[in-house]
Amino acid sequence: MDNNVKFVIVSFIYVILEIIWITSNLKMYNSNTIRIQGKLSNMTNTIILYIIIVYLILLLSIIHIAIPLTLNNIKEEDKLEDKIYKSIQYGGSVGFCIYGIYNLISLIIYENYEIKIAIIDTVWGVFIYSLLTLIYLLLK
Repeated sequence: MDNNVKFVIVSFIYVILEIIWITSNLKMYNSNTIRIQGKLSNMTNTIILYIIIVYLILLLSIIHIAIPLTLNNIKEEDKLEDKIYKSIQYGGSVGFCIYGIYNLISLIIYENYEIKIAIIDTVWGVFIYSLLTLIYLLLK
């Protein structure tokens, strides 16, 4: 399968999984936002544009960092278990760094940012990057 097709598939899966994740955890994120800034943000065109830009940057980090890093450390003859492990080790480490940095900075600059949310969100980053990297490796 062509790499561009694989990237489109991975991107589509990422957007769908993020929508599911955010909507299923909306109460947690909303209560955190209210605790920090006293209210929810209005969904303006500017905020929507920022959301789109953030997800484009995250997709770039998956496509140009997590997947290539994993591919550089995998062998053609690796078994499924090795691919899973290396997807977690390399792809997951990129997710850990990106989501972990965001959450640690949030803990530093927002007095009421909860450590529980920081941990949950960072674990989500490791999971989603590991999964997407593995999906890319398994696409033929």
